[in-house]
Amino acid sequence: MGKSKKPRKPKSPTAEQSPPSDEELAPPGEPVALPERRLPLPQRSSLAPSRPVLYELLQSIRTAVSAMLDIADAAAEVISKRLERRA
Repeated sequence: MGKSKKPRKPKSPTAEQSPPSDEELAPPGEPVALPERRLPLPQRSSLAPSRPVLYELLQSIRTAVSAMLDIADAAAEVISKRLERRA
């Protein structure tokens, strides 16, 4: 809401914004092509133990934070070198 605190009036749909009718979507005489069936996913072998999803999520977050800290460290080094040149 804006400054007036009054709710906005809904806009009336125009011809361009209105959803297409059933007649506009597909001509009645043409058949609709169905997607091809996919092969089933391969079964996981029970021999290799999988890591818990939470552990993988934490490792991903840890990697992302490490990369951000590396970037921040490099930026701080560049800024400190520029300040040393000014002095």
